[in-house]
Amino acid sequence: MTDPTKDPQTAFDMVERGRMIVDQMPEQIGALVLSGAAGAYVRAVFAPQASWRRRVTEGLAGAFGAIFLGGLVGHLVESATGAGTWAYLAAGFIMGEGGIAAIRGIRKTILRKEES
Repeated sequence: MTDPTKDPQTAFDMVERGRMIVDQMPEQIGALVLSGAAGAYVRAVFAPQASWRRRVTEGLAGAFGAIFLGGLVGHLVESATGAGTWAYLAAGFIMGEGGIAAIRGIRKTILRKEES
């Protein structure tokens, strides 16, 4: 059996499907994904973790915070200011960073209890 990812037509079809999904996403979701990726990049550059498990955990916390909480806060900010997509970008970034900070706080609390 051949590898379907090495077939140029199959690879092209996969890229086309991905582009169609991105084109069909609402602009706000795209902004939240972009702000989540930017937050992950900033976190990786300025506060890298030695453990890959911690990096993945913090990255997922940031992504979920950016998408779910950022969407909620972005909607509230956009309603209040009329800033449009910029409100979602800012809220996604801030809430993603907040999610990472929350995971760090929970992890420190749990580790302190285990040491006692």
